[in-house]
This record gives sequence, C-alpha cells and structure tokens, in this order.
Amino acid sequence: MTKEWPDRIVVASRGSQLAMRQTEILGDLLRAADPELQVDVLTVSTKGDKDKSIPFSAIGAKGIFTTEVSAEVLAGNADVALHSAKDLTAELGPGTALICIPRRADARDVVVGGEGVSGEERLASLSTGTRVGTSSMRRKVLLTEARPNLEVVEFRGNLDTRLRKVAEGEVDAAVLAAAGIHRLGGVDENQFGPLEPTRWVPSPAQGALAVEALAERTDLAELFERIGSPAAAAEVACERAFSARLEGGCSVPLGCHAQASERGLLVTGMLGSPLTDQVLRDRISGTPAEAESLGVELAEAILAAGGGEILEDIKAEEIQRS
Repeated sequence: MTKEWPDRIVVASRGSQLAMRQTEILGDLLRAADPELQVDVLTVSTKGDKDKSIPFSAIGAKGIFTTEVSAEVLAGNADVALHSAKDLTAELGPGTALICIPRRADARDVVVGGEGVSGEERLASLSTGTRVGTSSMRRKVLLTEARPNLEVVEFRGNLDTRLRKVAEGEVDAAVLAAAGIHRLGGVDENQFGPLEPTRWVPSPAQGALAVEALAERTDLAELFERIGSPAAAAEVACERAFSARLEGGCSVPLGCHAQASERGLLVTGMLGSPLTDQVLRDRISGTPAEAESLGVELAEAILAAGGGEILEDIKAEEIQRS
C-alpha cells in the first residue's frame, strides 16, 4: 500500500529544554512508524516564555504557551504543532484539529523536596513556614487545603529552572508535574514523591502530548493514527470537556483526571476557590465513547454543588482587579 503522508514532517514546538525533549519523543515515534521519514523542528518563542516574572494568572487565560506555536501551522510553516496538552485552550485555532494523542505519561503531581516515599509524606515532613513553590493556582489551593501553615510562593521558569531553584534552596520544596520530570530525566527518583490523584487532582490533560494540524491535512491521518493512543485520546477529550464547561483558565483552580481501563473510564474532577480555600470534588464513570459527555456531566455536578458561586466570585474578583 502506498503511503499518503509526505517524506518530511516539520514540527513546530516551544524551545524549552522539556519541549525539545518532547519533540524527540514524537520524532522517535514517527520514525518507528516510518524509518525513512525526515522530522525537522521549528522552535517558537511564546508569550509565556517571554516574561517569567509575571504570574500566570496575571498574564491571562490558557494559550500562553500554544498560540504562537499553532500560528506556524496556520501560516503553513509547519505541518504539525506539538503541545503539552494541558496548555491548550478549549477552542483550537480556526481550521485546526488534534490529530494525535500519543500514549500518555504519568498524569500525577509530585513533591520535590521534603522526606518520604509519597508526596503526602514529603509534605507532612515540612515544618511550619516552609516555602513551597508552584506557578499553578490549582496547586496553591490544594496545598493550602492540605497544609495551611506552609508558605506557598510564586515559582515560574522552565522545568529545569524550577528544579535548580529547589536544589539551590530558593524554595524548600515544589509541586511539579511527574511527566515533565520523567521526560526531562537526570532527576534522582529519591528526590520526589507522587501525590494521590483523586485528592491532588491533576490539571486537565496533564502528562499528555497533543499534535495539532490543519483539519484538511487528511494526508497525515494514517501516519499519526499509527502512533496515537485511543485510551489517552479518550482521557484527554473527557478532561478537556470538563475544563471547557467550567471555562478553566490560569486563574481558575480546577483539575480533572480520567483513567481508561478495561472497565471503562473513571473520572475525578475538582474545583477550588482561591478566595475562600473551598475545594469541591466529585467522580463519575462511563465508557470511553462517552468521554466528552462524561466531562460535561461531571462539571455540571460540581457547578450544582457550589461551583457556580465559586466561578462567579473569581470573575467578580478579576473585574475588581482590572
């Protein structure tokens, strides 16, 4: 059978060390599917990369790490854009689609620093007033819920920069994504411990990579289908639907974790308030075919349980600040 895809694929990506490692992962998958394929990388500087002194919540909604990368596909400079799926906006660029979700890495958060095997043990080992770094509003709310006597500090920079800040003592500990640490490598596993995801609910689509292309590029479909994971695609679709229903941006502390198995799809969702420290959680299950509807249904349940008031308070606070 004659292949439909081109002999050369140009991948647009952020230029961070982790993003470059992720393009290597994608390139390896593509070359395993077609050993003769040439994979080139177009590096892009995004809004989120340009000023690391401003908190994410002050920069704006999601898209700060993806908009400029997607623009290279729209301009015809790249065949596909590679993203960390958690950074994507609910709505993609005009005429684009997600054509591949490869096998997902560990979706959990981890604690770097402290002592113990699990992340919970490491947090428990920290003394009152210990400085814990995070750039995520979701993690700030969950940290405050678990350990209100810790000092949570704004903690920006690429992953390698944040790990260095912990090692140099700028903060005593940090909460980061497991997937990035595993992909980046070079970190002793004894230095971090995972957090249980039904309590420390990860960011929607955390640990997943997403490949975006023009929807009209049917010539790419078969190639990327070969390296995609239906289970990961169902999980990401569910979690993105949850986030979209709650209009989740960087200022909204929400999480969603879908787990696909032979028994179906088990989904945990959370929404927190940065103003009152209230945290709402709920769970739902169904089939992978129902992925998006499950995400919406779970979001509706959380809205009905008080989430609507939390979102109204967050919006009112944003208007007041502006």
